[in-house]
Amino acid sequence: MPVKYLCACALIGLLALAPASAVPVEPQAATATQSGDDAAPSQESVDHELDLFRRAGVSLHQAMRIAEKIHPGSVTADISFDGALGAPLYKVRTIKSGQVFECDVDGITAEVKNSALFSSLQELNELDRHNLAALRAAHLKMSDAVLIAEKSAAGKAIAGGLANNDGRLSFIIIVVSNGGLKQVQLEPAPGRH
Repeated sequence: MPVKYLCACALIGLLALAPASAVPVEPQAATATQSGDDAAPSQESVDHELDLFRRAGVSLHQAMRIAEKIHPGSVTADISFDGALGAPLYKVRTIKSGQVFECDVDGITAEVKNSALFSSLQELNELDRHNLAALRAAHLKMSDAVLIAEKSAAGKAIAGGLANNDGRLSFIIIVVSNGGLKQVQLEPAPGRH
C-alpha cells in the first residue's frame, strides 16, 4: 500500500489485535503531513478519490479475486484503490512461485487493464521477502482479512497491505465507513507446516 496514500488520509495509529478479530479505531481529523519531498494531497483530492470509490461497482474483494484468477494459485499481498486518472481502478499485487505480479482491475467494468510481472522475490528487500514468506505460511489470507475488517468496521475496504511489527506479519486494511476512513490491523496466526 503506498505510504503516500496512508499519509494523505492521515490515518489512525496501529491497533494490536488478536488473530481472527478486529476492532476499528475512529479516524482522526485529516492533517497535512509531509514525508521527504512528497507532500500529502489536499482534502479535496482525498474527497474526490473517495467519491470515485463509492461509485465503483466492483468491490476491493472482487478485484482481488479477479487478479488472483489471472495467475491461478497466487495470493494477494497488496491492493489499493486508485482514482488518480479520473477513473476507478484497483492496483493489485499477487505472489506466486517466487514472483510478484501487478494487475490493474477496472472498478466499473471489472476488466483487467494491465497485468505484468512486477518483480521476483530475490529482487525485493529482506523485510518484504520476510513478509511475503509469512503471508504464504499464514492461515489468514488478504481476502479473509478484508472481509473481517469490513464487518468489524461496518464499511467497504479501499486498501489492504502487509506490515511488519516487531518481526510479526500484520494485515493493514483501510475501510471507508460512515463517511470516514478506519484502519484495521489483523495479526494472523502463523501457519502450520
